[in-house]
Amino acid sequence: MKDVDRLAMGVVHWAIPLLTIGIFVVDLLTPVGIAVSILYVVPLLLTVFRSKEQEPFYFCGLATGLLWLGLFLKPQGSAILYGVLNRMLGTSVLWILALGLIRFRRLQHESAQVEQELMSERAERAHAEGLMMEAQEARSYADREAVRAVVGRKEAEEQLLVSQLRLEGIIESAMDAIVTVDEDQNVVLFNRAAEQMFGCSTQAAIGQPLARFLPARYREDHRHHMREFGQSGTTSRKMGKLGTVMGVRSNGDEFPIEAAISYIAVEHQKYYTVILRDITDRKRSEEAHQESQRQLSTLIGNLPGFVYRCRNDRDWTYDYLSEGVTDLTGYTAQEYLVRRSISYGDNTHPGDRERVWQEIQAAVAQHRPYETTYRIVTRLGEVRSVWERGEGIYATDGTLSYLEGFVTDITERKRAEHLLRQSEERYRRLIAISPYAIVVIRGERILFANDQAIKLFGAVKADEILGKSVMDLFHPDYHPAIRERIHELVEGRAQVPMLEEKIVTLSGKSVDAEVSTARFVDEEGPAILVMLRDISERKRLQEQLRKTERIAELGTVASGMAHEIGTPMNVILGRAEYLMDRVTDEPIKKGLQTIITQVERITRVMNQLLSFARRKTPERVALDLKQVVEDSLEMFHERLARSRIRVELRLADPCPMVLADADQMSQVLINLVMNAVHAMPDGGTLHVGLAPEPQLVKLTIADTGHGIPREAIKRIFDPFFTTKEFGKGTGLGLTVVKGIIEEHQGSIAVESQEGTGTTFTILLPKSE
Repeated sequence: MKDVDRLAMGVVHWAIPLLTIGIFVVDLLTPVGIAVSILYVVPLLLTVFRSKEQEPFYFCGLATGLLWLGLFLKPQGSAILYGVLNRMLGTSVLWILALGLIRFRRLQHESAQVEQELMSERAERAHAEGLMMEAQEARSYADREAVRAVVGRKEAEEQLLVSQLRLEGIIESAMDAIVTVDEDQNVVLFNRAAEQMFGCSTQAAIGQPLARFLPARYREDHRHHMREFGQSGTTSRKMGKLGTVMGVRSNGDEFPIEAAISYIAVEHQKYYTVILRDITDRKRSEEAHQESQRQLSTLIGNLPGFVYRCRNDRDWTYDYLSEGVTDLTGYTAQEYLVRRSISYGDNTHPGDRERVWQEIQAAVAQHRPYETTYRIVTRLGEVRSVWERGEGIYATDGTLSYLEGFVTDITERKRAEHLLRQSEERYRRLIAISPYAIVVIRGERILFANDQAIKLFGAVKADEILGKSVMDLFHPDYHPAIRERIHELVEGRAQVPMLEEKIVTLSGKSVDAEVSTARFVDEEGPAILVMLRDISERKRLQEQLRKTERIAELGTVASGMAHEIGTPMNVILGRAEYLMDRVTDEPIKKGLQTIITQVERITRVMNQLLSFARRKTPERVALDLKQVVEDSLEMFHERLARSRIRVELRLADPCPMVLADADQMSQVLINLVMNAVHAMPDGGTLHVGLAPEPQLVKLTIADTGHGIPREAIKRIFDPFFTTKEFGKGTGLGLTVVKGIIEEHQGSIAVESQEGTGTTFTILLPKSE
């Protein structure tokens, strides 16, 4: 049996750290709001089988540390408040249970001590009674020897002396106090143990009334009992028959004693012998035992559930139940234990009954504790969720005697977990459908990213950005400000407004974004919620609006200039042409020609400004764009031939109609063809293509000219920006083209490479 106990202790020794490590790993792998902390109850209960009394306290400290450490190491994605509340609840349960276990072990230890002391007291009592019997036998022997004195006095005296010496030795060596009194209840014998008990010497005690060693309030009752005993005909009364009486020491201290009494008659004189035992320590132990039992009962009664002992049958027939069963089931302990009107098997939900039975049987078959969660049905028909932990108690031969365990209500915890899952799912859906890109960072590392954030940063899946530094996803120009903002948010010292910043996608593309941040604290500490929105399109529209406003201002100026400058320019032009026809001096004619050329240039600029400022709203109708292309190229036939430019047409036939204004489409083609001609001063090839696209028609105009510098491409459509030499362009032609295309709900794009050529691509919506 000792080998079995040693093996069981070895199993417990290894089971506790292995279970603790396993629970910690499980806690790290589960979402934050899940209450895995309750599993630490299992190794905590196993510490009861360890030798050290404070073992539950040490383990509870370790479990608490691991519980909150897991809060910092756990992956995110859960509602933080429920995670913190679950850990606070789990920590409270662990400490309450640990304190209860420590108190339980102390009570067991104290009970064992009390039982040991009681056994010792019983042994001493038996020894004292044996001494008393020996004394009585010695006295009887002495009496018989006195009778024999008639036959041989000398021999009788010798035998009597031996008996007296023997008796005195027994009396003086006795551990109990032995006091003999005469009929007047005066002390005639007072042994060494009596001296120690009452703090009085034999010389001082001899001749004193026995009542001296009793409290005053008990003395009259004592005399009465002594008289009755002398008249009862009974020669002896065993210790404890009269119950506990009180003695008083020389210093006045009272103490409890037990007494055995006997008497003999010698020459018509009665002598009473009393054997006294100080039971102060026993009384103290009994009181401590009773207090321990009371505290244990109080502890069990205050547990959030009930403690049980039951038989291993399908009804789980109870032999012991704490009163907490009433709060949980609605049935009293008496109904389970005495009347047997209900069984716990009846309380177990039918859907869980067989599963729980199989789990318990599997555990007891392996001599291991069991733990399970299931539903019960109360007296009122209410369904509650409970958690049970127990183990089998086995006889010395290894057979199962009964089951002992603890059951507690976890209905609210289950409900909270359900609500938490609902809340988490709700927030998960909100985050998923949010138009904002949302990321969560701790320190500078990204812990979470929703689908919009994955899309915004150009990733395919979240793993591509999770764990990255937030600095990797923002433009370097903003890094110092971002670090300062993170520090202030973590410290809780800043309320950061919405800002406009540039982010960098995984492909290296810069994107304008609107960024707002907020600080929150979860079970792992402070974190930052970042919401981003791509505002590139808004910035583009704002820039377009700015340009439109600028163009409108230019239109107003142009209208004024056309009136104020147009008339004088016409006068100057007319006078110059008039003089050209009447002068013959070549230098003068050359000067007049320069005047005419510059006035004509000014007039063209003014006309383009007016055309740009007064562009009419397009009259969009179903238009054959192929025909417009052919008519526009026909206008440039001679110019193209003179410039040694070859035209290649790739016009789809048939091509869908577009919804457009014919005059404005012709203006677009004229501007683009003229730009192509200027780009090919030494000749080249003009490629014009027209092809259908889904819901669109694509028009391409490409040249083999000198191309556009890369730094100029971004500004090619800006008003008054031109790559031509001074005096050869106004910088308004492409601005007008872009405006016309956008008014037709289309788009225009340009691709160019220096030394190779330029391609303009126009997309226009099809006509219904």
